[in-house]
Amino acid sequence: MTTVPQPAAPRQDSGGGGPTINQSLAFRIAVLAGIVLVALAILLVRLWFLQVVGGEQYEQRAEVNRLREVVTEAQRGTITDRNGVVLVGNVPATNVVARPRELVGARRDEVLGRLARRLHIPLKDLQTKVEGGENTPFQSVVLAENVDPRTALYLSERRRQFPGIGLRETFLRDYPQGRVAAHVLGSLGPIPAERADAYEDQGYTGAERVGIGGIEGSYEEWLRGTPGRVEVEVDATGELVGRGVVASEAPVAGNDVELTIDFKAQTALELALRTQVARHGFSTGAAGVALDPRNGEVLAIASVPDFDPATFSDGTPREVQALLADERRPLLNRVVDGQYPAGSTFKPITAAAALDGDFVEADEPVDSPPEIELYDQIFPNFERVSHGPVTMPVALQVSSDTYFYRLGAKFFETGARQPLQDMARTFGFGRKTGIDLPGEAKGLLPTVRWKKRAFKDSPFQLDRVWKPGDSINLSVGQGNLLVTPLQMAVSYAGVATGKVPTPALGRRVVDRSGEALRSFAGVQSARPVAASAAALETIREGLRLAANEHGGTSASVFSSVPGQFTVAGKTGTAEQLGGEDHSWYVGYAPADNPRVVVAVIIERGGTGASAAAPAVCEGIAAALRYDASNCGSGAQSN
Repeated sequence: MTTVPQPAAPRQDSGGGGPTINQSLAFRIAVLAGIVLVALAILLVRLWFLQVVGGEQYEQRAEVNRLREVVTEAQRGTITDRNGVVLVGNVPATNVVARPRELVGARRDEVLGRLARRLHIPLKDLQTKVEGGENTPFQSVVLAENVDPRTALYLSERRRQFPGIGLRETFLRDYPQGRVAAHVLGSLGPIPAERADAYEDQGYTGAERVGIGGIEGSYEEWLRGTPGRVEVEVDATGELVGRGVVASEAPVAGNDVELTIDFKAQTALELALRTQVARHGFSTGAAGVALDPRNGEVLAIASVPDFDPATFSDGTPREVQALLADERRPLLNRVVDGQYPAGSTFKPITAAAALDGDFVEADEPVDSPPEIELYDQIFPNFERVSHGPVTMPVALQVSSDTYFYRLGAKFFETGARQPLQDMARTFGFGRKTGIDLPGEAKGLLPTVRWKKRAFKDSPFQLDRVWKPGDSINLSVGQGNLLVTPLQMAVSYAGVATGKVPTPALGRRVVDRSGEALRSFAGVQSARPVAASAAALETIREGLRLAANEHGGTSASVFSSVPGQFTVAGKTGTAEQLGGEDHSWYVGYAPADNPRVVVAVIIERGGTGASAAAPAVCEGIAAALRYDASNCGSGAQSN
């Protein structure tokens, strides 16, 4: 029997885990391990070389290779009058700026200390400005504006001595007409902290200077332009290296804003106000406005005392502070924010309420004695003159106080009804006119409800009660009534046309090529007054008589004006407790087809005909282009 051989069983290691590593496999593993060890050794040597041997060299290279984005400011749009006369332009200037992220540690105090000595600015002020920019470390902070050329050259030649400090070309607002229209132009300033979020939503970075107040603020979106951006390669001191400019985007200049103002009318009205203030030694100021009653376009707007608007662009901090602290309040725009009793200029409103409320007929004779007694109180005429029986037009012509006192008493007798206040509201009293300027006051139209609220804390109940004297005084523009010169102008536009316009200073926006981007002509709304056409005709006749016929309160000023420019208007003498009276005049021309209405108040200037009426005549003459020598002198008349 033949025996079949069996295959040998596989050998197993003592652990019984896996196959035994033969000599070839072991060699390959050893080679791989050696390669890894050599690679690690090379890497370690390289790291040692970079950090120890070449560390300083590579640190310098890192310092050299920096990309910085520089914002290039856009030139702001100009502001002109309706005929293209530049009121606000631009001039180039140089600012000193700091980059907060490059001024850290001991370097900051060292560099800022050196800079403070050169700029003659306290070190603390520079430190405060840089610290204020730490929330936006990638943006530059302006340390000094409009530095002189010698300082700019000094810093540009010593960049390495002032790391983190740079120069930025910018534009300053320029006022080629000096103080003309200063109160409406506005200025530029840092973004107000309380409005930072709103500006950020509009694409501002936070470092820009924006329009503050006036036209600069109201038309910021059109004037601002679009800043450019340049990406440059610089070293640690700000010197251009390598490629220099990497990428750039040019700035786009802002658009020009054309105002409704007429330069000739503006300068004439300003001069007339200054002249009258100087003539009346007790006067503390004046305000005047001329507008087109057909559409509300403001032709001139002036407030005295005035100021140099350039103070806010290139004046010193001390000069700015002095202007802010001036007790004469030259920054106050008295046209829109000055509030005064109206005096007899309010009588046309009283006339409208009386005629349409059937309190008196237009041709009804009413006695105008030197004084009358109403509710156990004596109410006198101006200088206690007797005018005899007068109709409504004549009562306006001679400005009879006793005539209108009677009407005030009749208004009171209506009880809860307040026909005079209801009529006055439709002429724009007690509310803002809506002019495109910030800071407008709404005045005060006193009512029964207002008096209860205003004197609610008085210990005397009678103080909260509407009394006969309240209605009587209101009928002649006195008592608690407060108006602005602008409100008076728009109310007389209502008398002249039957509609109260919304006054406006912005006429149109024009791009750099001269193309109109937007026109505001005809955009302003107008509200009809409540007075009937018949009542308005009666009032217009009275105002024409007052300015032209013998016995008229302002005839001495206007009766010599050429016939095609016949003026209609009313004087006002606003009484003040313990002070000189304010002089008022409001008038429009031509009387039969009004194209301009002018309202003027001369603070503490006396009677309406003595100071305000001559200024109005000169303002109308400039607007309508007739010779102001036709204007007569003033007179003592209310």
